[in-house]
Amino acid sequence: MNILSKIVATKKLEIVELYRQHDLSALQAQCAEQQRSTPLFYQALAHARNAGQPFFISEFKRKSPSEGWINQHADLPAQLGAYTKAGAGAISVLTDTDFFGGAYADLLLASETLHGQDSAQRPLLLQKDFILDPIQIYLARLHGADIILLIAAILEAPELDALKKTAESLGMGVLVEVHDQEELDKIQHLEFPVLGINNRDLKTFRTALNRVNVLRQKGAQRFIISESGIRDAVDFQMVRQADGFLIGTGLMRRSDQLQASAAETFSGFFQSKGKLLFKACGIRTPEMLDVSNPDFIGINFSPLSKRRAEPALREKLKQKQAFPPHLVAVFYKNTESEIRDILETYPFQTVQLYANDCTPEFVRSLRLRVLLAVPVRTNDDLDLVERFAADVDCFILDGAAPGSGQTIEVGIPAHFPYPFLLAGGIHAGNLERVRAYENCIGVDVASGIEVDGKVNRLSIETIAKRLAQELGMRNEG
Repeated sequence: MNILSKIVATKKLEIVELYRQHDLSALQAQCAEQQRSTPLFYQALAHARNAGQPFFISEFKRKSPSEGWINQHADLPAQLGAYTKAGAGAISVLTDTDFFGGAYADLLLASETLHGQDSAQRPLLLQKDFILDPIQIYLARLHGADIILLIAAILEAPELDALKKTAESLGMGVLVEVHDQEELDKIQHLEFPVLGINNRDLKTFRTALNRVNVLRQKGAQRFIISESGIRDAVDFQMVRQADGFLIGTGLMRRSDQLQASAAETFSGFFQSKGKLLFKACGIRTPEMLDVSNPDFIGINFSPLSKRRAEPALREKLKQKQAFPPHLVAVFYKNTESEIRDILETYPFQTVQLYANDCTPEFVRSLRLRVLLAVPVRTNDDLDLVERFAADVDCFILDGAAPGSGQTIEVGIPAHFPYPFLLAGGIHAGNLERVRAYENCIGVDVASGIEVDGKVNRLSIETIAKRLAQELGMRNEG
């Protein structure tokens, strides 16, 4: 039984207990007294879209099946106060107890906390749970929820439609969630204005950020909310095509920092115009691990590369208990068994693979961030992108001979559909190449950060500075 099946089985038992504790007719009567005519959620999303601003849903979540305890003793009122000051449009509160450590009492406390704030700044309140029955919706409304979540993976289309109409009859908005094309096809014919695309597979809890970019193209004119897996401003660049973003674990883990300086944290975390990312690849000595300018530091394990990590660096990496997400294990022409052995030795959170070296099945077997490089020799090479698109976090488009410093000779479509890093002969003197591509979110540089075959700090600093200048020119344009 997968994780989602276990959650649903437990939820069905919980619903039986809810019917023992509550009279449904009484709940319906109480809700009728509080009924609103129009869901505020849809109005808020329309306002944000018209203003050209992203809509952020920040989440209060103590634990999850994949992470365990995230922040067991978090102060709910303090956390919600920080989210409000930071400008969250809505706040999600988990009410599932067994798997997420939440309760309806948390929802009620959240409602009381938010209604004690200035109404002009007050975020909407989303109840996050696995809803299977109308009684859960009535309880959500009576505990202060403005929005509910309906998950297509656990509901048939008629069930989802009936539950949606129940919620909207109470003046509540509905976030309808899918994870894959099959789930979207199942409910595509229904009328619902907001589509949440969960980058996390609830059956395995593996996350792939590009999932939202694949499915959003099928979302018609609906508002698209990207859910799960967004840890920081770097991840945000990979999903920024959506209209809104639901973020939980990334904020709960930085609870103390958020409460100390909420507005500053959010302004850096959620940059509406984005930033240009910088991956410095081929760092191979211990003293270069501390370079602060790049968003990613690539450490090469390829048996063919002249830039593979030196023994001293490997030894230093063995001493680390955990790696920050910006350290990337780079593999090229490694076997799958070699890759697994290295990942067992070093606790990387992010890997870089090459599309012509691996299969989508192997990518899906990794519970890590995956940057997938595609060497572009002919236009046919770009066809590889679609085979992997829903299972990776971001693409890297590289030259025909990776690591050679050769630029990409084949024309990349100006409207390449997914966020990507541009590689292949990139250096401080040709960064203007990023302007040609709507979805280019940064660069991957190896030879361009070297002087006389060695990684050079000044070259790294120069590229970081000029990327910032490029971003300014692109935004002005």
